[in-house]
Amino acid sequence: MSVLSDEKDERVAIVSFAPQSLASLAAVYSRSDDPLTPREVLHRMREFCTEVLGFAYVFDTTFARHLALKEHVKEFIERQSGGSGLPMLASACPGWICYAEKTHPEMIPFIAKTKSPQQVMGTLVKKWIGRRIGKK
Repeated sequence: MSVLSDEKDERVAIVSFAPQSLASLAAVYSRSDDPLTPREVLHRMREFCTEVLGFAYVFDTTFARHLALKEHVKEFIERQSGGSGLPMLASACPGWICYAEKTHPEMIPFIAKTKSPQQVMGTLVKKWIGRRIGKK
């Protein structure tokens, strides 16, 4: 969840969902005679989050995931051509990165420096959406 605010402290609540979460919810709430798609779940979550919970915007992080993947590829090519830092470990899950940093510090040099899809989404929301709605 991101919250944008300006000097008057007028906050705009924004939530984003990972495609894995949408797929999991679709699997749980689908019936054999009426399967749900992740897109349908997103529409329902958007309605619930805006109408019931009061969020201003609801996003899917798929676009941010594609941007993060492109950056991972770019970083891999740079590491490969530089002859160091391989293997490169990358994950779309910030929790895995946190776990690896805390329990296996010897892996830190091999962990990709690229932002996770969640971090990319946060940057997009704060910079792009913030400018669009006059908060940044």
